[in-house]
Amino acid sequence: MMICLSALLVVPYIVSDMLCAGEKALEIRLSILHGPSFAFIPALHTFQAEFPCNSDTSTNNWEEKMQMISGSCLIAVLIMPFLGFTGLIGKISKYIGPVTIVPIMSLLTIGTVPDIEEKMGLHWISIVSEARTDKNVSLAVFEKTPWIQIPKPLFFGAPKFNAALICGFMASCFAAMIESIGDYNLCAKISKQTRPPPSNTNRAFVVEGVGCILAALWGVGTGITCYAENIAIMSVTKVTSRITMQMAGLLLIFAGIISKFAAFLSMIPEPIIGGLLAMGVCLINGVSLSNLQTVDMKISRNLTIIGIAIIMSITTASHFEKTPLNTGNKTVDDVFGTLLTIRMLIGGLIAFTLDNIAPGATRKQRGFVDDDDYDDDDEKEALTSVEHNGYALPSSVNQFLLRYPWLTYLPVIPSRKEIKDIEDERQGDIGKEKI
Repeated sequence: MMICLSALLVVPYIVSDMLCAGEKALEIRLSILHGPSFAFIPALHTFQAEFPCNSDTSTNNWEEKMQMISGSCLIAVLIMPFLGFTGLIGKISKYIGPVTIVPIMSLLTIGTVPDIEEKMGLHWISIVSEARTDKNVSLAVFEKTPWIQIPKPLFFGAPKFNAALICGFMASCFAAMIESIGDYNLCAKISKQTRPPPSNTNRAFVVEGVGCILAALWGVGTGITCYAENIAIMSVTKVTSRITMQMAGLLLIFAGIISKFAAFLSMIPEPIIGGLLAMGVCLINGVSLSNLQTVDMKISRNLTIIGIAIIMSITTASHFEKTPLNTGNKTVDDVFGTLLTIRMLIGGLIAFTLDNIAPGATRKQRGFVDDDDYDDDDEKEALTSVEHNGYALPSSVNQFLLRYPWLTYLPVIPSRKEIKDIEDERQGDIGKEKI
């Protein structure tokens, strides 16, 4: 089991950081790190309650569970590239503001508290006993692990499917996408960029979806999403370079291939893992609350929606955890029982619905920052100029798209007018430099 764990740990480094390199080059074009998503943990908790897996579980049984997790994740995450390639997520993102994002991310961090407590509760107690390191089982695992190991897809065997887990993972996908939209907007603000254009958002979720598909095939067990901790560090260091994040991604890919590194990580005691997890979740919660900077918190409407979304989602999920559904149909009970115990889904739906139908606040008071909301014309001009536009594609890519104009009708590609305006401005800047 421990050797399998060390082999499994190398996969997230390779899969997620392959995604990082591609996303910085042509997709959202912001300096964001990607990795396994916490948003999928609630669905796994529900799955664990019905299909427990512990030290007494035989190898065949836990491998079958991993096949079910991988197969269900593979089906569920197809929704992400579909929404991205059709352009639906770019249109929906215009209606997803901080009032929707904050409850979802807060509920995400609240949902990880039991895991943090479980890990941190395994602390050491000062007792009189022998202290030897050569008896540690994990050292034997480190010695037996090969130096280099290339992960293979379908590591646990052919994928299997579970309807309830598929629906749970789909709900997690929606929560992860809303979380990513909030992260993109916050990262853009730190990078002194405007709100990401719909075409960039669409491309970002196509690539995130591909990353989730790869993660499912390689048996990571969760989807891939951007890390809010990365954005918190960016706000401290003020380093927002794409090259920096690409180099970090390449280093992590290298670390993933060297399986001894993963074996070393598997030796870390669980109390330390709990402490690190706690710090990571604290950063996520802090970043989520920072989304409220643009919201007018003097308006009771906004405060009420956020409070109702958080409290009612926790209440609803707790109720159905204590009193499971009993309709007489096991499939219906499993599917809706899973969905009704995912706090992020319930809270997100409540916040999104109320924020878009409840009157009493303008779009700006709800926290949306559009291009017309900048008070300083010089600031607006600087942010939208090609020189400072981090979303603009390279000239070589733009020239290729202009040669094949039918490509610009795709939702993942900027319009022909946008591309032409960017290239005309670039040519004008080159002319000024020559003069």
